[in-house]
Amino acid sequence: MAKTNQAADSNAQATGFLAQLKTLAIAITDLSEAAVKRDPLINARNKFAANCDETVKLIKAAAEQGKFFKKLSDGYLITFRNGNSAMQLAGTAHFKVGDAQAAIKFVEAAKAAAANGELDAAFKESARAPRKAKDEATA
Repeated sequence: MAKTNQAADSNAQATGFLAQLKTLAIAITDLSEAAVKRDPLINARNKFAANCDETVKLIKAAAEQGKFFKKLSDGYLITFRNGNSAMQLAGTAHFKVGDAQAAIKFVEAAKAAAANGELDAAFKESARAPRKAKDEATA
């Protein structure tokens, strides 16, 4: 009997949520309406910004390494990445800075540059090749 009451309660909650669904969110029936999600450049910028934020947090916490950096005995080695590929910036992918404050300043400057579109060419060059369609791959 307790199971029946629990099931009835969960159905009431589900009905309550489903009844409120249209007031909580807008249904998208065509993904072309959410085109920002499909633009690889916008996705790369957003992911880069999130990785920069995580890098700054790790540097402030005195971590030894993270996605974009490795702590050296005399500073920090910073390599910006787009996915698993190192991004070439001004002809090189690796940069060294003297201390944590300089590393944070450098990462935040790169984040701002990405948001302004200054790193778009580097994102495009370091992007992975598009996947082949199934019928293309089997041919």
